[in-house]
Amino acid sequence: MFALASGSIAFAQVPLEPLIPADSALKRAAHPLIGGGDTVTETVKFKSGSAWHLTLNTRDLNFPGLIITDASFQKSPNSPFIYVLFDARVAEIFVPYHSGMPRYRDISGFDWMKMLTLDPAKFAPREIIGSDEKICKEVRDYLAWMQTKYQGGDCPLGPECVQSGAVRYGQEVNYFSVLGAGNYNYIMEWTFRDDGTILARAGSTGPKVDASTAVASGMSEGHMHNFAWRLDIDLNGAGANTAFWKSHSENLTAPSKGTDNREPIMTEGSRVWNPEQYNTLEIQDARLRNKHLVENGLGRRTSYELLPMRSGTARHNEPWTQADFWVTLYNPSELHVFKGQPGQELPLPSLPDYISRPFPTINKDLVIWYTASEHHENDSRDEDMNTVPVIWTGFELDPQNLWDGTPFYP
Repeated sequence: MFALASGSIAFAQVPLEPLIPADSALKRAAHPLIGGGDTVTETVKFKSGSAWHLTLNTRDLNFPGLIITDASFQKSPNSPFIYVLFDARVAEIFVPYHSGMPRYRDISGFDWMKMLTLDPAKFAPREIIGSDEKICKEVRDYLAWMQTKYQGGDCPLGPECVQSGAVRYGQEVNYFSVLGAGNYNYIMEWTFRDDGTILARAGSTGPKVDASTAVASGMSEGHMHNFAWRLDIDLNGAGANTAFWKSHSENLTAPSKGTDNREPIMTEGSRVWNPEQYNTLEIQDARLRNKHLVENGLGRRTSYELLPMRSGTARHNEPWTQADFWVTLYNPSELHVFKGQPGQELPLPSLPDYISRPFPTINKDLVIWYTASEHHENDSRDEDMNTVPVIWTGFELDPQNLWDGTPFYP
């Protein structure tokens, strides 16, 4: 059954079960996900009354990874599910060493990588799900927001100024799978919160190949782990999404003043993240609105905003590493940074070739690509000698105007 495209505003007879919007359902029928490992579909209901419905897929060989498909969010038991993700995955892990070689493509460069089987006894009390036992699941609490008791004017001296009033702990469901890549283990993690937020992280751990010799010889060589995500966000369906590039600027003439900018991305292309500009990328649906009325009498438009969580920016001679965000039209043959088969040698078509057209992107079916990096320095620290503690990078997908106010405010 196909669902009619519907917004945050509830209408009579809107089905409350999770359904794929018609345009996204046509995509799924034409290009079903090719599996290779676990496939788990479930609805996670939180104490707040909200819920996520999604499918988790693990591929063992030929572009392995943990893939999220058909993720929908429900704000309350009486609200319709809102479709968010058609397909979300790690599309490449690129590991260039500081000396220039080797330059590993840990997803597209090998045909023997596979996802690890997880021993339930080693991850207890977390749950290992799926018939192949490759996905770890945990439902847990997180601090959502706080509000102090004092609510007006300048805070007078007194204990009421420092006492907390309302405090809300929310719930989230966390999933991860692990790619075995030689001596490294790559953790692919997705977290879905009860307020509609999605968090994605990737972590590297395992024995650094030459760390045991570092103290005696100083030969431990630094390298980068560049994680590239492919996000097919079909917010409220595939057909009417637009990407916006957001930035902040400051005039440094005293007194300095700030300006926030939000510009539509008109055609396929790339963008460079600037830490001084607080760059983010937003995906907005033309049809989806909340109930918070604006001047024209309609609700505010709903979107999801990608907020980077990063410690630095890696640049290499490979053209696709010269930018941090890419916006392309949906193309089912462009599932990874490199178009080809695992094990094929470069050059292969890659992200810059995907935007060589470039086509218009306003109210279209869009795919977002985002890259972030982890840095392992030369001459490894002693704490990394036996195995490297997990180093993380990632991003948040935060809802904008999905709610009419602070989620679950009393």
